[in-house]
Amino acid sequence: MPSATIDIITETPQTGEFALIIVEDGPWPDENSDWSNCLSRIQSRIYNAMDIAIDGHLAAKYPDAKGRRVRIQIDSPRGIPKHLMQLISNLRNLLDQEKNEYHIAIKQSKFIQGLRIVTGYEMGSFQT
Repeated sequence: MPSATIDIITETPQTGEFALIIVEDGPWPDENSDWSNCLSRIQSRIYNAMDIAIDGHLAAKYPDAKGRRVRIQIDSPRGIPKHLMQLISNLRNLLDQEKNEYHIAIKQSKFIQGLRIVTGYEMGSFQT
């Protein structure tokens, strides 16, 4: 199984989704030049979570997750910095590209029905 740090795994009964929640709350870099390492680390966490869902590791550990939609949710209780929001937006766009390997893997996966990336703010977990 790929190595990943997922802070919370939960099911949302209203939508039937399984949520892989990644908590990222800084401290955030002060300088634009320092964001590269920070964003690279967060991106790796998100890709690892996607791999766990797509490749069936989530379904192996949580059998009720098999064939369900998966939500990767990035929670940042003190706010989503613009650099982090841009990363999330870029990853969403990547998943929408039909020729992208992750888009294809999600469509072909026998373990999940679909996958999306959201923030806790978008899900109403935090107030702005």
